[in-house]
Amino acid sequence: MVALPFTSELKRKKWMREGLLQAASKSFWTPYTGNSSNSVVVQANNTNASEGHTVVFDYDGNLSGKAIKGKETAFGKGEQKKKFSNTLTVARYRLVVDNGDAFDGVDIGDLSLTQHSDSRTKLGDLFVRWKDQALFDVAQGIHDLSPSHIIDLGSTFGYNELLTIEEKIKNGTGYDTGSTRRPLAPYTLSDGKPCWLFIMDPSMATFLKKSSAYQTIMYNADVRGNNNRLIKGVFGKVGNLYLVEADAFFGDTDSAASTFGFEFTEVEIAGLRKKDSAGKWTGQTGYDSTLAQTSRGLILGANAIQLGFGKMPDYRFQASEDFAIKSESCVEFWTEAQKTRLLAENQDYKQAVVSGIDNGIICVDLETQPAP
Repeated sequence: MVALPFTSELKRKKWMREGLLQAASKSFWTPYTGNSSNSVVVQANNTNASEGHTVVFDYDGNLSGKAIKGKETAFGKGEQKKKFSNTLTVARYRLVVDNGDAFDGVDIGDLSLTQHSDSRTKLGDLFVRWKDQALFDVAQGIHDLSPSHIIDLGSTFGYNELLTIEEKIKNGTGYDTGSTRRPLAPYTLSDGKPCWLFIMDPSMATFLKKSSAYQTIMYNADVRGNNNRLIKGVFGKVGNLYLVEADAFFGDTDSAASTFGFEFTEVEIAGLRKKDSAGKWTGQTGYDSTLAQTSRGLILGANAIQLGFGKMPDYRFQASEDFAIKSESCVEFWTEAQKTRLLAENQDYKQAVVSGIDNGIICVDLETQPAP
């Protein structure tokens, strides 16, 4: 087998990218990610962009003007076309693994070595979990921007509450946090069916599954269909709501702030976080699992999250200064993610507000553990 020179940046990036593609199938978010605004996660790629590069997202709005009746002068009363935009700036991130002293110093430049392949596999797996957690944190409103619209269920969650939630989404009113807004644009499944994804953690899902009305209607339901098998964790469907159970987050976040960057989190299992009564999230410094706990579910429509990637991920290797007795490898990548919040370039709608709100996310809070 021909050795892949470690000094070849092009070959090294290709080799790392292949590893990341192999690991991508494990991602919770893969089925929902695409390059169009119809996807839940809208991904923009610019392989030439480095740290600090800004990705611009542009959107056109529909007309909503009044008709001119009879012979009344119409010219000069035309409605201005609505334009909305958003920007995202990518940053450099690195994930690092300690290889110990397993490498032979003579062969460290040979990427065909088993140890390099093992490092790539582990880094690829960690990258997928890290990216998944970044998207969960963005959607829950704990990375940067707090949710603009929240439905607070208190401590009750059953089939009737599902119907009420769907009604609020379709009407764009009745939120406990946030005023009247445009209804969520639905996400479209591979068979063309419009839907909203209601993603909940195991505790919230258990509350719902214990509802007698839900058990009667949804028992043994399988709603994925042949063309939607990639959607993981689906356990029911009510109207246009697809119910999806995600994992609970396991890991550590070295920050006690109300919002924090991706670089503070160590991810063991990517998933949804709970919030304790003191306002700390699972894994955060100061989080207390014995206090009252609130689960935060996510109702997602189209164009909910923006994910930007810059230069292709690169695999790097460095031997120690102590005569290369040990070494470390890393995957280096340029990315950033955020909720879609649009800026009106000229004017917004009067009632069906689009700008300045979470475009495709509604948060649902449920107290799943009472105070001790």
